[in-house]
Amino acid sequence: MIVEYLSDNEKLVDEINNIDKDAWPVFLTKDTIVKKHWKSLYTKYQEYQLLLKIEDEYVGVGNSVPIYWNEKIDGLPIGFDEVLENVFKDNRKRNTLCGLAAITSKNHLGKGISYKIIDEFKKLAKTKGFSNLILPVRPTLKSKYPTISMKNYIKWEKNALPFDPWIRVHIKSGGKILKIANPSMTITGTIADWEKWTDMYFGESGQYIIPGALNPVTINLEKNTGKYIEPNVWILHKC
Repeated sequence: MIVEYLSDNEKLVDEINNIDKDAWPVFLTKDTIVKKHWKSLYTKYQEYQLLLKIEDEYVGVGNSVPIYWNEKIDGLPIGFDEVLENVFKDNRKRNTLCGLAAITSKNHLGKGISYKIIDEFKKLAKTKGFSNLILPVRPTLKSKYPTISMKNYIKWEKNALPFDPWIRVHIKSGGKILKIANPSMTITGTIADWEKWTDMYFGESGQYIIPGALNPVTINLEKNTGKYIEPNVWILHKC
């Protein structure tokens, strides 16, 4: 398996986008902070964007950024949005690698690519002189249980390992759960926006379970707003 970095070839951004496009529910891409800052990762932090390649096919993407962290749990960023917003304005010396996304192409799911991405994140951290890799992890199957709190969900086990497959990968790779990241992302929009993003109809105010969401979405017809708060899980890997 070959590892390539965007800093080696700027045209690799097309391959990154090709793998990214099917990875997320539509509403997550509407996060205002993501829309404002994500593309800047591909210009300012090219050496932290990696791809995995098998023969002539790109099979995985790892997006990360260098941040400052005081190594205390209460010093962690609130979540994904805060990392992305602060990475472009925090002038403190970076000492930690923060993995933002680890994506396997849909044709190679279940083939161990996610383990390799974590391993490459660790290698990258060491290369940059960092001893910590932290990630605001989005559990793979939490969207099937949106009414269960993240605090309870991460305690579920199967065969003495975490029930959630993505958390399980991290634990088997030496990771440690630090805390819940909540809110990690916040997405707001009009009722029309949410109906477009979800292909659903919202006939009254209240909380709705929508495909791909880890929590219910709160709809307020009177204010013409829908709000979704995404929880993630902070996981630490020592490098």
